Amino acid sequence: MNYLQRISRILAISIVANLFSCSLIGKEDKTATAAILPKKTQIQERLLFIGDSHSVGVFGRTLTTLLQQNFSEVAITTVASCGSEPRWWLEGKSTNCGFWRHEANGFENKTLKGNTPKLYELLNEIKPKITIVALGSNLVLMSEEDREIYTQKMMMMLENKGGQCIWISAPDSRKFKATDLDDVYTRLKKLSKLHHCKLIDSRKYTKYPISGGDGLHYGGKEGALIATQWAEKVFNTIKPSLLKSFEYAKPSH
Repeated sequence: MNYLQRISRILAISIVANLFSCSLIGKEDKTATAAILPKKTQIQERLLFIGDSHSVGVFGRTLTTLLQQNFSEVAITTVASCGSEPRWWLEGKSTNCGFWRHEANGFENKTLKGNTPKLYELLNEIKPKITIVALGSNLVLMSEEDREIYTQKMMMMLENKGGQCIWISAPDSRKFKATDLDDVYTRLKKLSKLHHCKLIDSRKYTKYPISGGDGLHYGGKEGALIATQWAEKVFNTIKPSLLKSFEYAKPSH
């Protein structure tokens, strides 16, 4: 073997060795990279709670607190708009008698005037596994046609994008006749069954005082107590459904 042949052979061996070394380094780098990559984190499940003036007040605040205390691993967002009914949440109508939004991160916005957010925007933003709706008293003031049209539109949207639906409807009141509330519940029972929404009849948990107040809202010492108990009873009613949906999020109490 002459000098040139020996040089060529040495170069060839060197090239093969380098390629083999690079191959090993590449494998080691991939292994090392895989070792330091974080494990896939669990996506926090979410719950959306929307309502009217009852939810701006003691009832809504108490129910929100109970949800947070018992399901601390769930991101809970509450949005309440005084005077609202289904059409407001579909069209984004503004309120001038009270607005409250409490974010899952603790941020809170409470104002006298505010824009009722459109439901489809809330659902796209939050992507809830469960949506709780507390609307009913203001449905009494709607025409039968509008009550049917807008409630059905809202329930259809919840059925498609809101996850499990829980609808808490009107409590007892002195302002409305019992027959007026009966009409609202008759409509809600039909639509909730059609669109797989669990309906809660709040009249079973409330009795409006025979005097005082404005006949609709639960204010003052007596009214606040009733509203608190109303929220507690509603929570105990829906708790089994929540536990089933949020299996990993065990109550802290």
